[in-house]
Amino acid sequence: NKKLPIASFVLVAPGAGTAADPAGKAGLAAFTADLLDEGAGGLTALGIAEEQDRLGASIKIGAGTDAAVVAVDTLSRTLDTTIDLVTKVITQPAFEQKEFERVRGDRKTAIDLRRDQPREVVGIVLGGALYGHDSAYGHAGAGTQASFKNLTLADTKGFFAEHWNPATMTLVIAGDVDAAALKKKLDGGLGAWKPAGVKPIAKVDATAKPLGKRLLVVDRKDAAQSDVRIGLVGPLWSDKRYFEFEVLTTTLGGGFTSRLVQKLREEMGITYGAGASVDWRLQPGPFVIGTAIQTPDTGRGIAEIIKILDDLSANELSAAELEKSKQNIIRALPAMFDSNGATANAFADLALHGKPDAYYATYADAVRKVTAKQVKEAARAIIPTGKMTVAIVGDLAKIKADLAKLGLGEPGMHDAYGTPK
Repeated sequence: NKKLPIASFVLVAPGAGTAADPAGKAGLAAFTADLLDEGAGGLTALGIAEEQDRLGASIKIGAGTDAAVVAVDTLSRTLDTTIDLVTKVITQPAFEQKEFERVRGDRKTAIDLRRDQPREVVGIVLGGALYGHDSAYGHAGAGTQASFKNLTLADTKGFFAEHWNPATMTLVIAGDVDAAALKKKLDGGLGAWKPAGVKPIAKVDATAKPLGKRLLVVDRKDAAQSDVRIGLVGPLWSDKRYFEFEVLTTTLGGGFTSRLVQKLREEMGITYGAGASVDWRLQPGPFVIGTAIQTPDTGRGIAEIIKILDDLSANELSAAELEKSKQNIIRALPAMFDSNGATANAFADLALHGKPDAYYATYADAVRKVTAKQVKEAARAIIPTGKMTVAIVGDLAKIKADLAKLGLGEPGMHDAYGTPK
């Protein structure tokens, strides 16, 4: 893309995400990713920041569930020098004790303050219920108070050495670049990185936990609203019903015109917003409905969500609603390529999941082929309400009576951090 003298690149590192956290060391993957630009290749953390400013570049490193990601934006005229800096950060992290202590302190503070972040807490509660609180997909990816007590600098060094494997990485670059010159530059630097000690990527066990308690609650006294998550373990991205499920999810909670928003916000006036989505992962990820309902209407709001889900399983969409959902998906597709960074991210996602490079070229046509009958069948097969778990952070004393009417059973109680009591 030669329109502007800028470029973006995304490096995706499978197996270096939070799913690879060792038992008892939740948060290690994310912590390790945080440390990479806190000193590397003879530069201090401040030196790396100053170099980014000088180059007009931005380097962001984080750990998702299945992979770690390095995202970079820079100017075309400083691309080579930016690549040199990124290569140092990725291949020569210093892992200095003082930076380790500083970043660990920041992360421990953030975890201590989690009790004041009900949206984060309710996500932890639901994830733990679906997969198991100590599982690869169910534990708190940012860590817990307990897991951070015994983390050491050696842990971060060991995780980096074992999980940041260039043989499994993919680098996607978009923008004002010369492909031949770029490949030569990369082959002589980042491409030559061949560390020893890396381990094969372990397959994640994403088996759904048997339903125990269907209703899970964090009691937040005097909460003005209840943060609600309703979900189950969803399908794989490779599922043949993928596009039917995308249309279903969009109809249910994929925007302002979705059924959830129109009912809960526009008609009932009990929430500011509501949505539904699948976190597509390498193994089956969670399907989640999320909203925050004003406290007195919590039970009524959940009951309406269940009604909407049951209706989708029992009745076909009208031709108008089906077409609206399809068009919402198709017309949103260009936004995935509205910048160099977005374009790089879109193709990095394909690389992570093993999809063909031409995937997006056939995406719209696949959506157009979805029928109302297929959407109904997908709803009935994949998201039956009887298999869903409901997690709530709210004032239990004020919502308990209405929750009892839903037939979800006695609540399983969790503490303010999302840990089962």
